[in-house]
Amino acid sequence: MRFTGCSILLLFSSLSALAAVPQVKVLIGRSLKDVIVHGTDLRQQNPLQKASRTFAGRQTVNFNCRLGNRHIPMPDKPLLIAAVSSPTGLVGWEDKRYRGELHLVAGSQAAQKGCDLVNLVPMETYISSLLAKEMRADWPIEALKAQAVAARSYALIKMRNELPEHAQALPWHLESSEKDQVSGSFFDTTPQTDLASRATEGEVLAGASGATVAGFYHSKCGGRTLKPDQVWSGTVEGYRAVDCPFCHKHGRKSWSKRMDKYAFTSLMRRSLQRYEGVQSRATPESLTFVHDLPGNGEFRVYEGNHPRVLRKTWLRNMMGREELPSNHYRVVDEGATVRMTGDGYGHGVGMCQMGAFELAKRGYTYREILQHYFPALAVKKIW
Repeated sequence: MRFTGCSILLLFSSLSALAAVPQVKVLIGRSLKDVIVHGTDLRQQNPLQKASRTFAGRQTVNFNCRLGNRHIPMPDKPLLIAAVSSPTGLVGWEDKRYRGELHLVAGSQAAQKGCDLVNLVPMETYISSLLAKEMRADWPIEALKAQAVAARSYALIKMRNELPEHAQALPWHLESSEKDQVSGSFFDTTPQTDLASRATEGEVLAGASGATVAGFYHSKCGGRTLKPDQVWSGTVEGYRAVDCPFCHKHGRKSWSKRMDKYAFTSLMRRSLQRYEGVQSRATPESLTFVHDLPGNGEFRVYEGNHPRVLRKTWLRNMMGREELPSNHYRVVDEGATVRMTGDGYGHGVGMCQMGAFELAKRGYTYREILQHYFPALAVKKIW
């Protein structure tokens, strides 16, 4: 799950009464040329023509989404082309079945050569399908409950932040991808994931002000979590870095990455320019490394007599998560090369999923798990 600085605002004010279960718009397909939807007794609504049509029995409906054709002209803002639903509650696309409705949208900035496909689905159904993707359906139920609360909190913040306020606003709340949260289809849900969603229905993380706070999470922290401002560009109410001795035996083990020192020096110069606006003329011969430790969020080098401080998150952002799997690593000078050796996987902010797995195995409840990773936040029920 990726996060951008502008999304870390606290966006839900306190509610005097419990709200209704919201509907989530989830992007499941992008820039599609042809969309084939299938199901039983399908109902197709066409907002542009203000018309609807029903297909009795088991049917397949084909949509030509090549923008600019006579059926779908290129719009100057996102437009809902068609909404397809079924009285069975399930609509199919490719080899999957989705609860709720499937919406075809044209004209978004991300869909210049086709239509985007969006699943409109009740929040708790979305959460159940997500648990099987962001965790595993066979994990301990208390870990799944903790994941449900964190993911629901994140989804609500994204929904409020992404609501269309101008013509080019995105016509969905979240992507089903690592950019936001990976959700699934009807066949991904299980009795276990349904139970975790129902048992925590309407529960979110809230700060001292009572406002909902985004619940960030990652695969494995490597020993200590990070605060949002250590990774992104702003602070979030109630977040603290906490020790996590629970994830070491689970998930991906330690990792190592070596770089030619010339490549590392170039990366360092580009990072300083991008994040600090500093014009560095460093060469491999001019660098002197200061002893580094895995728990440090930054490392130091001397460029001649000039000290340079670099955040480890900068290098990970520049290189990508495949090259540097986590922000928990140390930098070592090996002469002709530079070695980065680390633990964990993911951005390191919020709940460590492997740690939550271990805590659940030890008998901790989901509230106790959340209290460990979010010690200044509380679980609050809002519907």
